[in-house]
Amino acid sequence: MPACSGLEHHSQTVIDGSHPTTQAKFESYPSDAVQRQVCRRASEINRIPTYDARMAPPRTYRVRVLGCRVNHAERREVESVLRDRGLKEAVPGRPADLEIVHTCSVTGRAAAKSRQAARRAKQARNSTLLLTGCLVGSNRDQAELLTGNPSHAIGHDLPMPLAVASWFDAQWANGNQKPCEKTEESILPLPLAAMPNQPANHVRAEVRIQDGCDAHCTFCIIPTTRPVLRTKSISTVTEEVERLVDLGHREVVLAGIFLGAFGHETALRRRQQHRSAEPLADLVDAVASVQGLARLRLSSLEPGDVSDTLLSTLAAHPEVVVPHLHLPLQSGSDRVLRRMNRQYRVADYLDMVDRATHALSRNGIPPAFTTDIICGFPGETTNDFEQTVAIAERVGYLHMHVFPFSPRHGTAAARWKDQFVPDAIRTERVRHLIDLETRPDGLSERFRRRLAKHPLRLLAEQPDPHRSGNWLGRCDHYAMVSVKIRCERGDLVRAMATEIEDDVIIAEAETADCSLPMLARH
Repeated sequence: MPACSGLEHHSQTVIDGSHPTTQAKFESYPSDAVQRQVCRRASEINRIPTYDARMAPPRTYRVRVLGCRVNHAERREVESVLRDRGLKEAVPGRPADLEIVHTCSVTGRAAAKSRQAARRAKQARNSTLLLTGCLVGSNRDQAELLTGNPSHAIGHDLPMPLAVASWFDAQWANGNQKPCEKTEESILPLPLAAMPNQPANHVRAEVRIQDGCDAHCTFCIIPTTRPVLRTKSISTVTEEVERLVDLGHREVVLAGIFLGAFGHETALRRRQQHRSAEPLADLVDAVASVQGLARLRLSSLEPGDVSDTLLSTLAAHPEVVVPHLHLPLQSGSDRVLRRMNRQYRVADYLDMVDRATHALSRNGIPPAFTTDIICGFPGETTNDFEQTVAIAERVGYLHMHVFPFSPRHGTAAARWKDQFVPDAIRTERVRHLIDLETRPDGLSERFRRRLAKHPLRLLAEQPDPHRSGNWLGRCDHYAMVSVKIRCERGDLVRAMATEIEDDVIIAEAETADCSLPMLARH
């Protein structure tokens, strides 16, 4: 998966603790017959009456989002744009005047789920459907058929929130607002279309700091759907984080399609004009200094991103920067990494892990590492896979996003059909890695045991459905914790880990800080 996938995560994502690979389903690019069926369904759906743009502007909206952390951050920005224009979020269970589906197409399964979400949204009568995101970029013809209106399909030619603002104003502002245009000045910067004006959906607020990728990993469609690299200014990100803290968020996640390209004109490190510059470290230093921010995470990093300067900056803010990094491995075989066109080899990756462990260990506990791994990449041998297993055991991941290879039309790897690994073998390899993580005394349990008898800090996310009076939340190391306490969603809880039950750490509460209560969305 690309860097963005780290943390079709994706509404299947690690954000809410779900595991997208428990059922090992395999994606493939839809056949011509399937695509024709999609088009027929879209044509039938398009006969359903829709909201007429000549009528009064919509008063309510609903945004359905699929995909990575960046998509969730874009959703928050788009919602701010709509609220600034007087719209209100539709009451759950009731139709919205404007239905937006923000799509993902990083895998075949993600694209299929995006199409399904669009069809469901289209069923709402007297609504306008707007389809946005990566599905539009990967297959615009299909997206336009799903909406029934070419202007109602918006890809990533422009920053998404600005593109939605321009589309809305062109439809309903009677020319009072100037449409957003693609200019040379709007390519590199990533402007903030609207400041946050209500809390995000998640306790952890995703902040999009970078967009676009041109690294062209051979399995990845993202350089087709998000080809232009853009970066938010440090001052804009800091102001956005300050506003999110004011709204009640204790934790933010800095998210990007290729986070290490923040402040650079390309994700290809050998072509970066100022390779010695450390804009990401400068950003972390600024954001970690925001008053009231309790926790800061970075969404996804590669070996070339994790410089000594960045590690020193992370370590300089131990009360805010959490000891958890998401480091996509993809494969533990140099031969496969080379065919994937990744910008590192196994030795680089392990060196990054060792340096991060040295810099971020606290009280004898190493940082938690999570990762992405693709099983069954074209030409992957048994020996290649065994090397991947060995690296997983060497690193000791808390969690692994394990994906079967999904051929994406338009990528190099999709053309290597004569080297595709049989489904049965891909299935077995996925299951092997899942078992390595989740079995008793597996990688995840081994790491959680290291946290036992140590003080933890967690954000209360939701009541524990299995333990009366308990709340669930992730600790700094990103492990799930259950603690008996009276608190509210978003409260910062300090507790002592006592034991491990299944995949949850049980802890005894010490204090709960509720000085910045999470605001309700309605």
